[in-house]
Amino acid sequence: MLKWDHWHIEVSSICALQCSRCPRIEVPESLLNRQLGLDFFQQQIGAVGIQNMRKVTLCGNDGDPIYCRDLIPIIAWMKQVNPTIAVTLVTNGSYRSEQWWRDLALILDHQDEIHWSLDGWDQHSNEQYRRRSDWNSIIQGIESFSSANTQTYKIWAVIAFSFNENHLDRQQNLARGLGFDLYQLTKSTKFGSKYPQQYGERDQLEPNDARLVSSGHRFERQVTRLTSKSRPGCALQDIFWQRAQDLDKHTQYAGICLIGNKGIFLNSQGHVYPCCWTANRYPHNQVWHELAAERFNLKQRHLLDIQRDDFWSTDFLRFDNLECKTKCTRDRLHDIEHTTEW
Repeated sequence: MLKWDHWHIEVSSICALQCSRCPRIEVPESLLNRQLGLDFFQQQIGAVGIQNMRKVTLCGNDGDPIYCRDLIPIIAWMKQVNPTIAVTLVTNGSYRSEQWWRDLALILDHQDEIHWSLDGWDQHSNEQYRRRSDWNSIIQGIESFSSANTQTYKIWAVIAFSFNENHLDRQQNLARGLGFDLYQLTKSTKFGSKYPQQYGERDQLEPNDARLVSSGHRFERQVTRLTSKSRPGCALQDIFWQRAQDLDKHTQYAGICLIGNKGIFLNSQGHVYPCCWTANRYPHNQVWHELAAERFNLKQRHLLDIQRDDFWSTDFLRFDNLECKTKCTRDRLHDIEHTTEW
């Protein structure tokens, strides 16, 4: 059965940036700029729903969570009703004030993580991909947060591109100087060598070093610890890995949504998906879009009704969506990084 203890929530599909490989740019015709408010969480999910969650990852397919008007009240309320909940926030970090970051710092704790998505080392380099980002406000936000909060785990998250592949050491040194705990390098699939019809055979963004491109159809990650601070979530990873072992004993569908590490995805319109990959606004996900809007819409159905829907124990286990077939193959269940890395 689908696991509901980790949620990946797009509180905002609004973003100030224009990243060229983001669905915002690739499929602009179906983009809707929306955000979820505190009242939605309190009424549609409710305190009991939050109490049953172990982890919430705030990251958008289309947007950035920091542009959600109610983000800080939402996190504060979740922490109030479930003090043990772990929050992961993924952001580009641009344009929020120093005071906003200090306010956020007061409600996050040692159970939580912030991932700053930074592909450069200054304004010019960072906007080679993250167009319209603002480096000065990013650095001010990092420093403001860090001055008010030394508990929350800070991650510098970079995607390898041609423009930064020879500057990764430079980035690491900068990250260390800014007090980051981890340097996370993502090897992407969204390059011409993987999808020549989409990005061209001479993809200007693709790293020259093939080792910096994912070897499969899902991203791969390489991490470097910068401090001795313990990363939160080890207990959860143990749970996910044990679930993978249990799942492997059966002949059912091998989706890592049945383990919990990827997280149930809730988009900014209140539609529920088994994961963020199935929610991407590409044509091959059309069946999922229809199901989510019509059958799994939290603005029309109660959370408990959606969780109890027999679809999850019947048709879902026979689903052959492209994302499911390429990213969640049974052989990858034995790969502990694939199974436990969000």
